[in-house]
Amino acid sequence: MGHHSYITIGQRTFLFVRDSYDPELAALFQEDERVYLRASEEDDDLNRYGYFALARQLRQRLHVQGFTAARALADLEEGIAQARVDEAKQLQQGHPAGSDHQPPPDVAELVEAIRDVLAVQPVFDGVVDFEDDGEFADHERASKVVGIVDDLRRYVDTRSLLRLLLETAPDEAEVGLDLRELTDCCVEMGSNAPVAESARAAQLAEVSTNAPLIVLTEGRTDSRLLQAAMAVTHPHLVGFVRFIDFDSVSGAEGNVSALSKTVYSFIAAGVANRFVAIADNDTEGHAGLVKLKRGGLPENCRVTHYPDLSLLSSYPTVGPYSRLPVLADVNGRAGSLEMYLGRDVLTIDGKLAPVQWKSYNSTLGRYHGTLLDPDKKTVQDAFRQKVDSALRSGRTPESDWTGIQALIEHIVHIFD
Repeated sequence: MGHHSYITIGQRTFLFVRDSYDPELAALFQEDERVYLRASEEDDDLNRYGYFALARQLRQRLHVQGFTAARALADLEEGIAQARVDEAKQLQQGHPAGSDHQPPPDVAELVEAIRDVLAVQPVFDGVVDFEDDGEFADHERASKVVGIVDDLRRYVDTRSLLRLLLETAPDEAEVGLDLRELTDCCVEMGSNAPVAESARAAQLAEVSTNAPLIVLTEGRTDSRLLQAAMAVTHPHLVGFVRFIDFDSVSGAEGNVSALSKTVYSFIAAGVANRFVAIADNDTEGHAGLVKLKRGGLPENCRVTHYPDLSLLSSYPTVGPYSRLPVLADVNGRAGSLEMYLGRDVLTIDGKLAPVQWKSYNSTLGRYHGTLLDPDKKTVQDAFRQKVDSALRSGRTPESDWTGIQALIEHIVHIFD
């Protein structure tokens, strides 16, 4: 019978590989998600070995690699169409289907069947009480769906198939790459083998969809703070989304003009990675990218700004009309990164640090706003402490991560 690795979603198993594992699937996991457990210290039987994450985490990892739900469905439709062409050719050549042959399914029916199978999980790790007609029917239905999905691997990228499976799985469902059988006598995979890390390293030797999503910002401070923040709010995307550290670029300046120049350089160089240029959501940021956004961008590039926040829709400002704080919508006018670091760190001496209105942009017809330099430094320092504390001890109820959460999610879905 051989030994297999396979994907588990809850108690269901899919995408079997004989005597090995699929490196494209292994590369979707991180090394700290590896689990190796024996039934007991005295027992040689392996209770659990593989990599395990949540469905929502794997969905996002696939998403930033370009394997969206829409792409998965399109790949499935194309694969089924090709399967039907091949089957017709086989019949024309006088090769009848075997008794266990399953004809290419209808796309909508397969998606619905997957949804039904994942919704009804077996009670005991795939063990079925065959005296119960209902459980027997459920087992037969699940086996048929698993078989169809495996057959389609000839025509559809495995990651698209997994994305299709994950689309119908609950967010908190455990999804694993089960490697238990590969530790038996005939295969004997080492328990310390960095399967996910090795697979990801091999993948990164290639470019395009397999490479991390590159994010370009206005400067090194933005890149460093966002990279650190993502480790708190979206740790499952570390290694899949990469913020460029401008310290590594000789003589790089930190402003929207430099960001625009970098984008043009990436386009001219034909960089194959998918990359995002994200600027401040303020007047200077919008003015500085007008020409770039009008010029027509390649498919692997997006140019955007930090998203609007409800916190910034009514925020204290000073000048040019009054020295007393006036509430105003600063979205699109004063949305520098500091404004996304959380209400808690923006609060200084019990009050939100006010935005100071400065230069007027006649083209856009609005003022540009920013925090005062001392306040900006205070906010940045407080945020670094908040990140360190969260990484060390976890997030606290009073800490505000909504701005960062919205910003990272905006980046994740920018290619939708």
